[in-house]
Amino acid sequence: MLLWIIIAALTAAAILAVLAPLARTPKSRASAAYAARVYRDQLHELERDEADSRISPTEAKMARAEIARRLIALDEELHSRTGQAAAGQSGGSPSARRVVSLVALTGIPVLSLGLYLALGAPDKPGEPLAARLSAPVSPDNVELLVAKVEAHLAKNPEDGRGWEVIAPVYLSLGRAADATQAFRTAIRILGASAERNAGLGEAIVTAEDGIVTAEARSAFEAAHALDPKAPGPRFYLALAAEQAGKPEEAKRVLQALLADAPAAAPWRPAVEAALAKTEPAERQTALAGPTQEDVAEAQNMAEGDRSAMIESMVTQLAARLKDEPDDVEGWLRLIRSYVVLGRVDAAAEAGRNALVGVRDDSGRKRVEALLADLRVKPAEATQ
Repeated sequence: MLLWIIIAALTAAAILAVLAPLARTPKSRASAAYAARVYRDQLHELERDEADSRISPTEAKMARAEIARRLIALDEELHSRTGQAAAGQSGGSPSARRVVSLVALTGIPVLSLGLYLALGAPDKPGEPLAARLSAPVSPDNVELLVAKVEAHLAKNPEDGRGWEVIAPVYLSLGRAADATQAFRTAIRILGASAERNAGLGEAIVTAEDGIVTAEARSAFEAAHALDPKAPGPRFYLALAAEQAGKPEEAKRVLQALLADAPAAAPWRPAVEAALAKTEPAERQTALAGPTQEDVAEAQNMAEGDRSAMIESMVTQLAARLKDEPDDVEGWLRLIRSYVVLGRVDAAAEAGRNALVGVRDDSGRKRVEALLADLRVKPAEATQ
């Protein structure tokens, strides 16, 4: 309804802009004649003042010249208007002005409405704030969108839904402090929820450069209590335990999280990396296996030492992968190590085992891509 009121107001303004000049009429001859009589009366009065010596002859001459100039200008204006009227000008004849007025009154609204119906979207319903913010926006206008929401919240500071919607946008833009405040306000107005408390905790951790503070931990604990299966709060609680010097507690939480995780969960690698950090240093080395840098460095050793070191690391990695066949990164590292060592058959066998052991499609595609790059066919394909 508001849109149609605005359209009507703009149309009325456009019509007035056309009709206003047409409504202006030139001065009538009667008004011009009246002005001429006034000037002549001024001349008579001037002559009386001069005769009574109220003004000097010089002043009377100057005043008489000015009044005469005005009379001449008025006479020229009257002649000009008379000529224009005879030629059908002076703003056009009354009939012509009526035609233009009729066109303005009917044509402008019809033309405006037709253009809006053709180019606009009158049937499209209004889109709520949440829908506009959740819809994909280009990087060029996201700042403008945020500015509009901020202006709305400045006028409506108790709009909890608005704060809840803009908080993750702040976080995605790197405005962690603003996101923290927005989540706090949303929780104050709307109450706690798993999503709001988890968002608050993540915003605080981001603002604190990855440190899970006491406030952040409380937020994650509240979110976990409301939704025990949500992965985000569980991961950050494990991170909090690891930062507090409790690796066993962190390990337990992460292992449970991996056990519940779907095979194709995009956050599995991050959890696996965090889980590896909870292991003792010597165990982490065994889990990692040899890197390409390790193999390259071993080339400078004596033959016996080099072979022993590489074989030990590769053997440890291969043994671990038998127990943990879903470790995509481990299989990729093992295949590369075999190729560097010139053991193509072992690399092919490792490729076959990797394609069998890795559960998610994206992981298997990574293995297949590496085998293709190294020109190694999986053992199964050669049989």
